[in-house]
Amino acid sequence: MTTPRPTRTRVLAALVTGAATTAYYASPDLIRSRTARGWVKVALSAANVAASVPDLRAALADRKQKHAATATGSLRLGGTDVPDGTGLDATGVVHRAVDENRTSDDAPGAPRDVRPALVAGVVVAGLAASTVGTVAFERWIFRRGEALAAAGRPLPHTRTAIVLGVLMTALTLIPDPTDA
Repeated sequence: MTTPRPTRTRVLAALVTGAATTAYYASPDLIRSRTARGWVKVALSAANVAASVPDLRAALADRKQKHAATATGSLRLGGTDVPDGTGLDATGVVHRAVDENRTSDDAPGAPRDVRPALVAGVVVAGLAASTVGTVAFERWIFRRGEALAAAGRPLPHTRTAIVLGVLMTALTLIPDPTDA
């Protein structure tokens, strides 16, 4: 199995993400003002988001195309185009096969008694845990850089920033499972 080559937009997004991540975490070495550093980090975060927009648009277009194909109610089978440009409708065969195989001991549908408040609570708890974890990680990285600076290391935050930038570049280049 071969992995697909990344597109130009994905490579560009990966490079922008890596550079922005490196600059984000190296900013304490370059900018002493806490306020200015905060504004620079906001701008770098916006650059990261902007770099991901083309991939997001492509994913939304792909999802819309797949939804439109399934909304028509007919399956298009590869290599079965009719001369008028339409595909063969295989839904009748599929529905009949499903009905013939249905038994009385089929599993029931998804439980419908889950309260929306419970689902919302789980989502809010997940977001809160993610936020707390992110803040804790960023504070740890900053304290580590400050400890290296106190020990006399030159550019203490930049060393970690380069590692994180390379890691983010590599993670951005990983193909989606749907790309394979």
